[in-house]
Amino acid sequence: MNHRQMTQAFFALALVVLHIECVHAEAVEFEKQIQPIFAVHCLECHGPDAHESGLRLDQRGNMLRGGDYGEATIVPNNPDASFLLRVVSGDEPDMQMPPEGPPLSPEQVSLLERWVREGANWPGQMDADADEVHSDHWSLQPVADIQPPRSQTSPSHPIDAFVVESLMQRGLQLSTQADAATLARRVSLVLTGLPPTPEEVRAFVEHPEGLEFAYEELVDRLLDSPRYGERWAQHWLDVIRWAETVGFETNSPRPNAWPYRDWVIDSLNNDKPYDRFLFEQLAGDTVGEDAALGFLVAGPANLPGQIGRDEEAMRQARQDELDEVIRTVSQGFFGLTIGCARCHNHKFDPILQRDYYAMQAVFAGLTYGERRLRGEQNDAMAAQVPAVRDQLKALRTELETLRKNHDLQPALIDRQTETFSPVLASSVRMNIQATANGSPASLYEFEAWTVASERQPARNAALASNGARPSASGFALANQTRHFDNLVDGQSDRRQAFPWVADKGGPAWLQVDFKEPVMIDRVVWDRGSSVPVDYTIEMQLSGSDDWQIVASPKNRMLREDDSRKTDQIQLANLDSAQVQALVGKLNEIRQTQKKLNRLAGGPKVYAASFNPSPEPTWLLRRGDAMQPTKKLAPAIPVVLGDLGMTVDQHEPDRRLGLAEHLTRPDHPLTARVIVNRVWQKHFGTGLVETPSDFGVMGAAPSHPELLDWLASDFVAGGWSLKRLHRLIMTSKTFQQSSQPNSEGIAIDADSRLLWRFPARRLEAEAIRDSMLVASGKLNLEMGGPGFDFFDRRGGLSDYTAKETFDESGWRRMIYAHKIRMQAVDIFGAFDCPDAGQMTPKRTRSITPIQSLSLLNSPFVNRQAAYFADRVQTEAGESLSDQIDRAFQIALSRAPSEIERSKMHDFASEHGLAQLCRILMNTSEFLYIQ
Repeated sequence: MNHRQMTQAFFALALVVLHIECVHAEAVEFEKQIQPIFAVHCLECHGPDAHESGLRLDQRGNMLRGGDYGEATIVPNNPDASFLLRVVSGDEPDMQMPPEGPPLSPEQVSLLERWVREGANWPGQMDADADEVHSDHWSLQPVADIQPPRSQTSPSHPIDAFVVESLMQRGLQLSTQADAATLARRVSLVLTGLPPTPEEVRAFVEHPEGLEFAYEELVDRLLDSPRYGERWAQHWLDVIRWAETVGFETNSPRPNAWPYRDWVIDSLNNDKPYDRFLFEQLAGDTVGEDAALGFLVAGPANLPGQIGRDEEAMRQARQDELDEVIRTVSQGFFGLTIGCARCHNHKFDPILQRDYYAMQAVFAGLTYGERRLRGEQNDAMAAQVPAVRDQLKALRTELETLRKNHDLQPALIDRQTETFSPVLASSVRMNIQATANGSPASLYEFEAWTVASERQPARNAALASNGARPSASGFALANQTRHFDNLVDGQSDRRQAFPWVADKGGPAWLQVDFKEPVMIDRVVWDRGSSVPVDYTIEMQLSGSDDWQIVASPKNRMLREDDSRKTDQIQLANLDSAQVQALVGKLNEIRQTQKKLNRLAGGPKVYAASFNPSPEPTWLLRRGDAMQPTKKLAPAIPVVLGDLGMTVDQHEPDRRLGLAEHLTRPDHPLTARVIVNRVWQKHFGTGLVETPSDFGVMGAAPSHPELLDWLASDFVAGGWSLKRLHRLIMTSKTFQQSSQPNSEGIAIDADSRLLWRFPARRLEAEAIRDSMLVASGKLNLEMGGPGFDFFDRRGGLSDYTAKETFDESGWRRMIYAHKIRMQAVDIFGAFDCPDAGQMTPKRTRSITPIQSLSLLNSPFVNRQAAYFADRVQTEAGESLSDQIDRAFQIALSRAPSEIERSKMHDFASEHGLAQLCRILMNTSEFLYIQ
């Protein structure tokens, strides 16, 4: 090739290169090059007619936002961060796209990559915003500014005006007003959960100012009664599934959860404005209302000792804790199931997965546990601490003198052993009544050794590596390294190991469950900073629920059983007088230490505490705690607005921002949700039948205009719940008779249009409380720790029902110690929730067990006997007078002549107590009519 030919070839090659570069320099055309790929391979599953995994490839905004897995499908100018490129190029083996047929060609993948790198240009949709979420769902629209219907035939009461207009459209009308005695009973049961006394009914019926005046006076009096707060607090505790145990396998007690229950009761009795009621439950620590924070940790939660020690288990447990909080807040306050967006975008509501984690960021600093209650009681207790501390110091000096006088050394050996006859056991438990210095029990390691044989050497069955599972009464929350997993980790070197330290002084217990039954003849423990001096070692016999005591201190240490009898105290080389002196001093120290612990700790409440510098919150891919993708700032669901916060927002400001957002007068959900809850408890069913789900899958309101009018009037009226009660109860709608008629049944059998008052059975608590009212045994003591329906726990999570109760067990049922996952005998059959899940609306089952329980239970029979004694005392010797009085007490009315005659014959044959038992089993006694 000559020089000229070479020059021509060079220029030809240059033109080809320039042409290729020009081709690549041209921008990818969406309509010609990208949209056809989507149309052929993607839109059948991810288009306008179907959007699997919440993903649409026909909307740029949706692609920017991402599908159910929370990742952006495309990130303009960043192919590496674009989920679409990973699934079409084979980088996601579990999610190859398209799922069927041949994959995209390398040229198509390259084209998509270039399109994204160039900014994902999409004519007509370049203004689409990833943060834009719209919904035309009714509950997410502003509360309508509606006025009650007004016409010549419209009732004057606004509620009646709405209801009558709806009824007229269906050819129905309100029923006649219920009789006076029925109204008195209805109002009393709805507002207080207790029936009126015969004297209250008589005064109401015979009121000199007439029924209308008497009715309004009765409503006001009952709203001012402390019984009102007790009744309506139970409804709220159902919504948030509050209980006094942790749930799950151990179901351990939460001893100081009750101050939150009392806070709710007091708040309702004082008619605390609902916006303030809400605010304090989210941010009560900022205004000195610590007890209110029990709301945030009302649900079940694993104890730290139940959580694995590996990072994945701890992260997952933390996610579960915060999930409980999010569900409580979102469903309780604004009626959306945000928890459904934990792993992917909500399937039905306009809630994104990142909305879930952005809301989680609001509570990122939250921890479960007890916190000190501030206030006058706390200050008074703190003032006593110095004197009690000096008293304890003096007592310990006296004890040291006693020990030296008798040449007694406290047990200071690091390692202690108890041997005993071999026992085939499935578990071992150590019950510690006291330590040498009165401090919380502390052990580094707890071992249970098997019997050695020729074939098998002795081994420690109480090792986690051998399958052992520990549990204990608690551990010092101030230091997360002190939990009971340390007891079985095999680490006894104090330079490297951490001890288990009980959460408080006084009695404590620890338990180790073996992987399988083993023959044990020796228990060894390494003590911590305090030595157990009063304890028992028990073994659970294999194949049995029985426990056998195998060892106690006896001659080794001071021993004192619960009876405190001197002859059961043994100490080597001491006579009884010396033992008594030492025991007395030790008891005095023990009690003084308890007093000091209580005073120094101050009053406590099980409630949320907060880390002032929360850890970052990450959007988790598919909800997997080990797959964080990007940090998120605290926020609310985008469809509801924005909190305007940053990733490192100060902790209290996060909760304050949420509280302020939810209590805005124009919030579309807050007022609607609470007025619907109140309406539900008056009529048995809310205007919206799904009280904690106002989303797409929730029910539509039966009277939407009435709901909006009630919501706006509620806010305008200062968020007063008592005002709302008064408004509802003074309507003719509420005062109707509950009697059915054929026309109404034919058109609206469920009475959703409210052509009559819907009769319904009382809740379990109201049934029990009403029985105690009838018997005259109801204990009206308010507040404080509750009474027990159960004896002490029988195992890790089992509680044994009590069969008899004294006067303290005859308090209102809201004051019962609420055990999660345990149904209460008798009344548990009446759909009383076990706090395992939120119960915004109780079921109303009808089962033979209910009738049998009420008719035959020892509790009901005992109360029937007390009821009969009361009737005889109040009515005298005449059986007819006794029957009249029994009816007035139980049913708020006199018997008819036929009833009186039949009951006279029945009581003459079977006795007055049996008549009283029958009355407490009638539908009239058990129902709100």
